[in-house]
Amino acid sequence: MVALSNVRFGKRNDDVKIVQTALTEVDIDIPAGATGFFGGQTRSAYAEWQRMLGLTGSDADGFPGCSSLAKLGARAGFTVDCRHPGAISKSSVRFSKNSGVAADRATARAFAEQACERTGAPRTWVTGVGNGANLLTLMFRESSFQSNAVNQNDVNATGPVQSDGARLNCSRGYAQVIPDTFAENHQAGTSDRIYDPVANVAAAINYIWRRYGDISRVQQANPNLDPAPY
Repeated sequence: MVALSNVRFGKRNDDVKIVQTALTEVDIDIPAGATGFFGGQTRSAYAEWQRMLGLTGSDADGFPGCSSLAKLGARAGFTVDCRHPGAISKSSVRFSKNSGVAADRATARAFAEQACERTGAPRTWVTGVGNGANLLTLMFRESSFQSNAVNQNDVNATGPVQSDGARLNCSRGYAQVIPDTFAENHQAGTSDRIYDPVANVAAAINYIWRRYGDISRVQQANPNLDPAPY
């Protein structure tokens, strides 16, 4: 069994090694071999697999999706679990706020580093990847490093009022995630409080992996581009 959540750009684990071996078995070259690290070579190789399936454009970007990985598994003899392992129900999300969390870059950085450690995201997601995109830019643009930030004015501000005084579906926390996104992308082992700094950023990381494949593709995280919803 290979977990899709493990086969992400920047991760290193046995599931990546299984996928790398499978790619070489369908005659797709990975110069460094099956190292277990999903880097640029593996992304290029996986993009070739996607093109072999007839995919084009952004559908052949080298970031695995459930369907393409399942088809590779069918060829190589492994099954794929596409569920996010830490997901919780929306009704389990709690809305109690933080106390005493400083609203500054150093504090936000420490929490972002912890979230990367929990999710397995590369440390460069904090320091900046090749095009400059990084979590701290995203966090500042979303919340000005306010861990208790809540947006009560955008289109998400719907639903019954919760214990924090905001409507259910409002965007909350450092990375301004909504409860649906927080629950679906919740990182196992972190708090079920949407305002919890590590849990909030970890859910955002998992969401970025699932939707974009890598933080380099998120405009809101790129300090060289204009802010934009993510």
